[in-house]
Amino acid sequence: MEKHIISKLLTWYTKSKRDLPWRLLQKNRLPNPYYVFVSEYMLQQTTVSTVKIRFEEFIKTWPTLKDLAKTTEPTILKFWSGLGYYSRARNLLKAAKIIDKNFDSKIPKEYDQLISLPGIGDYTAKAIMGIGYNQSVMPLDANIERIFARLYALKQPLVKIKKQLLERSEYFCSSQKASNLIQSFMDYGSLICTPRNPNCSICRIQKYCLAYELKIQNTIPVKLKKQKIKPKKFTRAYVLMNEKKEILVRTRSSKGMLASMLEVPNDTWEEKRNLLKTDSLVKNLKSKLKKKGSLLYSFSHFNLSAEIFYAEIQKNKISNHKWLNISKYNSSQLPTVMKKILEIAM
Repeated sequence: MEKHIISKLLTWYTKSKRDLPWRLLQKNRLPNPYYVFVSEYMLQQTTVSTVKIRFEEFIKTWPTLKDLAKTTEPTILKFWSGLGYYSRARNLLKAAKIIDKNFDSKIPKEYDQLISLPGIGDYTAKAIMGIGYNQSVMPLDANIERIFARLYALKQPLVKIKKQLLERSEYFCSSQKASNLIQSFMDYGSLICTPRNPNCSICRIQKYCLAYELKIQNTIPVKLKKQKIKPKKFTRAYVLMNEKKEILVRTRSSKGMLASMLEVPNDTWEEKRNLLKTDSLVKNLKSKLKKKGSLLYSFSHFNLSAEIFYAEIQKNKISNHKWLNISKYNSSQLPTVMKKILEIAM
């Protein structure tokens, strides 16, 4: 059964694969391992359509790993604005610097070497090995897990059948065409064996699918019960503009949410509104502050409710702080939530 599935997916992939910039083939008929390396970091928690555009911008900025390894954290964080989950950018840069130093700027081929790098887990290590180096592995992303769960009619949530999925994946480790096979599974899960309403009528491996035979393909993978409502945190943000049309900004802590990113002054984020304490920088400006509105911004694990205030001040009244020209805020290192705060304040 597995051999037939492999054959049919490879044939389908030849004609129907997605056109993605990180799949550009080299002389060895394999994608550039550096491109795979970068794209896998970018694709964590971000859609393919968004990454397609930003990946090409990334490669123009840092064409090689050596170029990337020379950059600074503020520079890559500025680029990453809008992609979210900024820890990915930090880990990508840290990993690039390690590879530049310890592996002669060449993406490692070995699992143990890859898994030791910041931000790389089992899936990413195998994706780089399989796609970039054609090694006989099968990484398990959401698309591939869903296909296996349906093929074998595994009637439990994916998080509870990881061991079974891993065992099944070993049947699909190709010794010669791993790169294309892995990508064919990814594309098939994205285009045919979709999360909802899979296109079974045009599926080439339909007759091997136990879920289809049992007519349960629409209920697999089994969903976990809905999580509780996201918790909420509160803050007050202060947009301070000087006579030169510059906004006061500062660098956030190197730890925690939006680490090392720029921000406008704001109160420490609290779980209860009545616990908020006015940021020390604006304590003496209360009489000048005007409320401009509010924002509810959704992070992955909580929602942030921000009241937004605005004041005009003289630049010489506040020393030892950074100022950002308001015309340049959109291309700055400010994360998306701070840009939205500025839009409301202005």
